[in-house]
Amino acid sequence: MRALRLFQSSLAVAVLKLLDERPMHPYEMQQLIRERHLDDVFKLSSGSLYHAVERLVRVGLIAGLDTNRAGRRPERTVYAITDAGRDAFQAWLRRLLSEPAKEYPQFATALACMVHLQPAEVVRLLQHRLLLLEGALAAGARIQQGATAGGLSRLHLIEFEYGQMLQGAEVVWLRGLIDDIADGTLDGMADWVALHAGRASEGAAQRSEEVPP
Repeated sequence: MRALRLFQSSLAVAVLKLLDERPMHPYEMQQLIRERHLDDVFKLSSGSLYHAVERLVRVGLIAGLDTNRAGRRPERTVYAITDAGRDAFQAWLRRLLSEPAKEYPQFATALACMVHLQPAEVVRLLQHRLLLLEGALAAGARIQQGATAGGLSRLHLIEFEYGQMLQGAEVVWLRGLIDDIADGTLDGMADWVALHAGRASEGAAQRSEEVPP
């Protein structure tokens, strides 16, 4: 069970992925994650990689091979994936590639609650999000072009390509949603407007009651 919970950590999965290629030490893993732009998929922080490595060692999915020191640098332990680690990693990979997993993005939660803000404000907020997404999409395209020019194959950029595709699809969808709200054609718009009109009336009535005679 502890081993299965580790697969909820993207960084632990990244460690298993890299060690399934060859044994290496955490510093080398960190360099490869950045060189391949995997840190756009796996959240990487200073101590989190070493913590993930320690947890994988404890549950027997990876093991230390040897420790070496180069000059005055600290000792570095080279790790390798175990047979149990490879079996667990491949089982997780087969399941995720073949079966859509239910995910709970925060943006979807915000969309479910957007009716609680005024339509005009929601339009402004979504327009701001759209600008940020368009900027990120353009920056991502430059990164992808640079990585390809630097020798990275599409195989090693496929997850980055997937992220770009999702952002591009959201940009197109957001433009349509913004237009539908702004011009009042969104289905259910009348209920949304009525909700805030009712709240405004209630607020006005309450304020008039608070005025002293």
